[in-house]
Amino acid sequence: MNILFYSRKGGQGKTTHAIGFAHHIKADFTTNDFGNSTIEIFAPLFKNKNQEFRELAPDEAIAIDDEKNNVFDFGGFLDSRIINVAKFVDACVVPIFYQSKADLVPAIQTILELEKYNKNIVILINNTDKEYVEQIKEALTKKFKHKIFVVNKSKYINRLADENKTILDLFKQGKLEQYMLKNLVNQIQTFYYHLEKLGKK
Repeated sequence: MNILFYSRKGGQGKTTHAIGFAHHIKADFTTNDFGNSTIEIFAPLFKNKNQEFRELAPDEAIAIDDEKNNVFDFGGFLDSRIINVAKFVDACVVPIFYQSKADLVPAIQTILELEKYNKNIVILINNTDKEYVEQIKEALTKKFKHKIFVVNKSKYINRLADENKTILDLFKQGKLEQYMLKNLVNQIQTFYYHLEKLGKK
């Protein structure tokens, strides 16, 4: 299966969720986040697995092994490389970490652009204060018919970068973690299950 996580705007949770999903499905991981230490921070998560971890230079061509699972973590301007990947993948995920309209407007623009190349758009509202979640869902539902998922705001999300452990890894550590993370894990597993279904079509 092949999934693109894409956002024009930084800080939306794109890389965190792309890494987590790639780890979950044992996928090759490709990012265009060049020179920002993505490899140094997250590569250890894949060190014992048969997975490629690639950081593309600005003008570097994309080579895709379509015999394997692939997760793409792309941001910035929607250039020809990203467009070609959007056409190729089973689904495009647009994450939204809402703090103000400065986050929502670029997300809407991103969705409108991606719709030209792929009909399977998945919206992920993540790490957002609960008071805003329903407002954002309502606004997006009025404009789009795409599936919307929510992953609650949690201090555990940052453990991926700090400890190279995903939420699902932390959940397996013990009973306390299972109690603390039950709801969050349910949200993530529901989101993953939907992506995996799209990948099987």
